[in-house]
Amino acid sequence: MASGRMPVLVGVGQLVNHSKDPALGGDPVEYMVACAKRAGHDAHIPHILPKIDSLGIIQVMSRDYTHELKGVAGGLGAHPRDFVYTTTGATIPQILTARLCRRIARGQSEAGLICGAEAFYSGQKPDWEKLTTPRYDQIPYPLVGDVRDHATDLERRYGLHVPSNVYPLFANAFRKARGLSLEAYIRNTALLCETFSQVARDQEYAWFRDGKKAPEIATVTQSNRMINYPFTKYMNAIMNVDQAAALLIVSEDKADSLHIPEERRVYLLGSSEVYEKWYVSDRINYHASPGLELAFEKVFEEARTGREGIHYWELYSCFPVAVQIAMETLSLPEKTVPTVIGGLPYFGGPGNHYALHAICEMVRLLRERPERRGLVECLSWHMHKFAVGIYSGVRPEGFHLGDPEEYAHDVEKGLPQRRVLEQGEGVYTLETYSVSYDQEGRPRSGLVVANTGEGDRIYAVNGRDMSLVTAMTTEEPIGKRVRISYDPLSGLNRFSDLW
Repeated sequence: MASGRMPVLVGVGQLVNHSKDPALGGDPVEYMVACAKRAGHDAHIPHILPKIDSLGIIQVMSRDYTHELKGVAGGLGAHPRDFVYTTTGATIPQILTARLCRRIARGQSEAGLICGAEAFYSGQKPDWEKLTTPRYDQIPYPLVGDVRDHATDLERRYGLHVPSNVYPLFANAFRKARGLSLEAYIRNTALLCETFSQVARDQEYAWFRDGKKAPEIATVTQSNRMINYPFTKYMNAIMNVDQAAALLIVSEDKADSLHIPEERRVYLLGSSEVYEKWYVSDRINYHASPGLELAFEKVFEEARTGREGIHYWELYSCFPVAVQIAMETLSLPEKTVPTVIGGLPYFGGPGNHYALHAICEMVRLLRERPERRGLVECLSWHMHKFAVGIYSGVRPEGFHLGDPEEYAHDVEKGLPQRRVLEQGEGVYTLETYSVSYDQEGRPRSGLVVANTGEGDRIYAVNGRDMSLVTAMTTEEPIGKRVRISYDPLSGLNRFSDLW
């Protein structure tokens, strides 16, 4: 890296809009323009916005945008030669940040913006069937991110293309692996969620600022029904929000020429990207993540620090078990506060760009305490991929971001493939499970993941025997034997008789 090409994070902008009045907002393009202007003012250099040469826009899920996205650059009077859009994936904010920093270090860019916005609250509520089948072929811009379908046809038949159906499988497996009872796991999870909610209470741009306590989060009520066991509504990410953020990054030469004070500058020390075994069906187990372990290993190596060198943590929190697995992977003390903004159930889960808000908050915190370091971890879909960044307010001696392609797929290549049976007949061992509930809070169906003696995996459902399904929420079913048979009418395996 030539002298003066050190990438510097210099400006952040955020907004939240709780109004349903169309006259007061509701347009993600306008939101991004507003946040970009706030980032320019935050850096005390609003006049640089028309001169940015790179613009990365995080996929907007609440609108079917194509050519409208040029309105972000147009609203700033900018003509960036590097203009990219992204695929679905909440790792994208960290990936775009690392990408822009690399471009600056290589002399390919001098000043760039990363923007993200959603307007579900003032528009249409999330439609999961639509959101889980993106049409990338209709996008007229260069794409950053993964275009692979996140679910197999078989997984889709069992509803495993929807995150709220998948993460309970992880949660129940995690609980069993840690030797926790059903009651203890929900109690512990509610306490973790209370920590997140208390942080969100003090965040200006958070969606919910009521500071929920653990009993309220754990107790099933009419307003806090069980969604998919073991997660109540207050434990689930909330996508029905209007939020936006923008991050301004420039070269050190540009920062110097614009007289940006050193105390306004924050630096990316390290960044990693690692894939898990891509399909949920292929995972070695559902209670740990070798991909996340490698992602942490690589980012610590790149940032030349260790766990003990991190003062601020942001662990991705779409569902509590994602945080629990991350904390377990890092061997973090239980008292660790794993968020700086409050988590997706409380701060808000605006599509793919939650982590952009976290990076913005890291910039603010590290300006106040530049000698400290902050870590932002994010993931895509069902822990398909991880991206981790480490930030500091102290200028590093050099910029050392490596090429993630050298290791990003190591876990995918290094672990054996699971065989998944489409049709079953016989007795299997239950590996993990979930129970889904209807809008009235009544159990609707159960889903089990089971194994043969040889380790082959099979899915099965039961939407008829509610006494059996309900019992799965009061007595530990994992490790028990389960009878499975194939139903040719529905094309699904069905389970019965759990012992």
